[in-house]
Order: sequence, then C-alpha cells, then structure tokens
Amino acid sequence: MVEPAPAAQGGILGDLDTDYAGGPARQLRRVDSADGTSIAYEKAGEGPPVVVIGGGLNDRAMFSPLAAIMSERFSVYTYDRRGRGDSAYGDPDRWTIQREVEDLAAVLDAVGEPSHVFANCTGGMIALLAAAQGVPMMKLALYEPPYWSSETTDEQLSTLRRLIDEDRREEVVTLFAKDIVGFVTDDTIDYFRTHPAWAAFKTMVPSTYYDALINKHHLQIPYEELHEITVPTLVMRGDEGEKAIHDACARVAAEIPGAALLTMEGYDHLFDQKAGAPLLMRFFAAP
Repeated sequence: MVEPAPAAQGGILGDLDTDYAGGPARQLRRVDSADGTSIAYEKAGEGPPVVVIGGGLNDRAMFSPLAAIMSERFSVYTYDRRGRGDSAYGDPDRWTIQREVEDLAAVLDAVGEPSHVFANCTGGMIALLAAAQGVPMMKLALYEPPYWSSETTDEQLSTLRRLIDEDRREEVVTLFAKDIVGFVTDDTIDYFRTHPAWAAFKTMVPSTYYDALINKHHLQIPYEELHEITVPTLVMRGDEGEKAIHDACARVAAEIPGAALLTMEGYDHLFDQKAGAPLLMRFFAAP
C-alpha cells in the first residue's frame, strides 16, 4: 500500500534554521540497558506513549519540535542513544547493533505501558530488528532507514576511531557528516559549522563510531527478520534524497506483512519534523 503525502512547504534546512535550539528543559530520566549502559530519556505531554529513536548525530533535544507538536495528543519519550547526550558511551569494543536493540527495549520497558515507536534513519534499522525480535510495541513508523546506501570503508572507520580517541571533535563531525553519511557537502559545510546544531554534533562524537559500524555491517535489508514483524508498520521516505535509500524503503515496506509506504513529496533524507508530525499522529491514532 502506498500513501501520498503533502508537498513540501519549506524543507528541512529551513526547519533546522528556526527550530534547533536544544528544546525546553524537562525531567531527565534514566534506565540501565541489558549491558549496564545508562540510557537517558525524557517525557513530554500526556496520552498514548510514543518512543522516538534518532539516527546519526541525533540526540533527544533534536526532536524537540516533533515532541512539542505530538505532545498535544501523545506522551512523547525521546532518548539519547548510547554515546551521545546524557547517555553513557558503553564499550565500543563490545558494541553490536543488538546492544542498541536492548537500549530501545529498556526505554520501552521503562515507559511501563505499550508504546508506539518512531525511528529516524539508522534508528529505523535498530527498531526493525527490535520489532522482529518481539520487543513489545503497538505500532512502528520509520523515516528512511538507509539500507542500500554507501558503505563505510575500513579506512574511514579506523580514522574515525583514531580521531575520537584523540578527541578531535571538529574533524570527527566533518568526516562522519560529509564523507561517511553525506549529510553535508563541500558547499554546505561552512554553513553548518555556524549553525547551533553543529555544537550539539560535537557533543555526540563518540556515537558516530556506532553509526559508522551500522553503515558498514547493516546496509543490506534483513529480509528474514522483516517477515517476522507483526506490528502495524509505516515506512516513510522523501522523494528528493538518495535513490538507493528511496528504493530500499519501498522494498522494506513490501517485505513487512501489511506495512504501508508513504512518500513525502519535496523532502530529502533529513526528516522534516513539522511536516512529519501530523502524519505520525494520524498513523498512531488510527484504529
């Protein structure tokens, strides 16, 4: 099933310009994951719970615009994936994507009641595995899990780890954002370095190693796991991003039993929270 979505009214760069300022202060909560890593999260609003999991260089504060809109009808739980924000780093030498599945499961358990899940970018890869393993959730919505995108090279991975160990944060963010995931280009790098989000990116430096590992080892669609998913699932994509990811989203939706595919016209790989929030609310509120 393919659903249309409204055309763009501005785009993600405009959204970033006006919206990213770290968000309002809320009570910081913590839960220990299965390996003992402390995961920080917070809650906004009252209503059916929605847990939000971000992608590369996303901390919980970056979803403040989404939480502000959705909290009018939902309890929105945003959390820092390991290695960023107020969550602990964990052990990079023992990291596997299963550790992050366990982190998501720990937050869902801490909510204390069945929850919806929205997952952005590589967070979608984690959430899909969680759903396939039967981690309790009511509905699952994804935005552009980056299957079939460019793979992290061995050289990029080793350089990234060395720069992280040397605490060369500016270089880590540049390498990850420009060369590994292509979030910025040579033409936009100077602009992003002056943006409020850039300072936040530098606080998330340790986590870039984990997302680079996902981009190296988990870019192929996990077909067998997708077939095990039983929760209602919505796969969202833009129509102006990388064609490989765009095509992969369609394949993911086709492989999950009963899943829907929604294309946001005029948007790229960066999730536009103002445009996406009403779509998520409609999906989560539907019977």
